[in-house]
Amino acid sequence: MKENFDNAGVAQKVATLLALPLAERALEMQLLKADFAVWMEHNFNLKAHQVQQLYEFPQGFQKQLGTAIGNYLMQGNILQFQKDDKGDDDDPEFKELMVHGLDEWQDTVVRLAFTPLFIRISYRMT
Repeated sequence: MKENFDNAGVAQKVATLLALPLAERALEMQLLKADFAVWMEHNFNLKAHQVQQLYEFPQGFQKQLGTAIGNYLMQGNILQFQKDDKGDDDDPEFKELMVHGLDEWQDTVVRLAFTPLFIRISYRMT
């Protein structure tokens, strides 16, 4: 089932993924890692401008993001995600994507020093 791409929708998708049996979660995380943009389109109700922005991300960044999220969720961690409300929903202008912990979650080795993965989408006020 597709979720809305907002704070509640991402939280619901994360909860659904973490509730899957380990083998099913591993398969879903492999799909996420293989093609982040396609996985996002398949799992979230995205507007046309969101799909366009998603595919405008460099391939290397998409791969890193998919890998980090997949590895993080496979460890049973709850992804921290915040998408600011931009007010006018028809304004497709994307402002900033910040990802904390991206580099730390590029491999599947469990870290001794736990680093959270935090994703934030924010918009500049006009």
